[in-house]
Amino acid sequence: MLEMLMQWYRRRFSDPEAIALLVILVAGFSILFFFSGLLAPLLVAIVLAYLLEWPTARLQAIGCSRRWAASIVLILFVGILLLMAFVVMPIAWQQGIYLIRDMPGMLNKLSDFAATLPRRYPALMDAGIIDAMAENMRTRMLNMGDSVVKYSLASLVGLLTLAVYLVLVPLMVFFLVKDKEQMLNAVRRVLPRNRGLAGQVWNEMNQQITNYIRGKVLEMVVVGVATWLGFLLFGLNYSLLLAVLVGFSVLIPYIGAFVVTIPVVGVALFQFGLGTEFW
Repeated sequence: MLEMLMQWYRRRFSDPEAIALLVILVAGFSILFFFSGLLAPLLVAIVLAYLLEWPTARLQAIGCSRRWAASIVLILFVGILLLMAFVVMPIAWQQGIYLIRDMPGMLNKLSDFAATLPRRYPALMDAGIIDAMAENMRTRMLNMGDSVVKYSLASLVGLLTLAVYLVLVPLMVFFLVKDKEQMLNAVRRVLPRNRGLAGQVWNEMNQQITNYIRGKVLEMVVVGVATWLGFLLFGLNYSLLLAVLVGFSVLIPYIGAFVVTIPVVGVALFQFGLGTEFW
């Protein structure tokens, strides 16, 4: 067994390119592990740079310089973000406030429905357990307001950090897109010379990351818009807020969809009941 391990070691790690790949991976993961907090805005900027690379390359293909292509794409991207921040998010925020305001009524309606279950199914439901669950939910709802206030006060530092990121990240994205080749050349100069295998791995990984980020963003937009239109068609309350949640749920496959289904079904039950409108 030991001889097999030694043969595997000599076969795999006698190659300088394999050693170089291992060193690069260990160094990269170590930097991410120990400096993840400091590198957070850079990582966000890198993800956005992946997203904006395709339209930048298309503009270059029709004759724009790299600088002008990056500038145009970033201006359009920031414009879309500002449109969402000043049009979409205030509506979603307002709907969230309305949802919190209506939650006690939803809870009372749920409690009234749950109170009828022991009479309908005495062999399956215990009235004491139902009452205890309803009281526990009422207590949690009463404490929710205090929790929201405390969280808001505690998040002031986070808001200041977010304000800094809102200025820093777009600048980093611009330079990552505009000076992409210069930065890659600078990184190559500090890498080991025998990096042929690492280069092959990087090229494949780079393409996969690009496809994943573009695909996820497109999926979020399509799912969110389609869900919003569907909710509007059925006249569901808080349609924009719920559609935004459904759009973001695609980031976590299966679990995200399951979690977001709970508020959607709850709002539909409260609004339509168990009548034909719900089904």
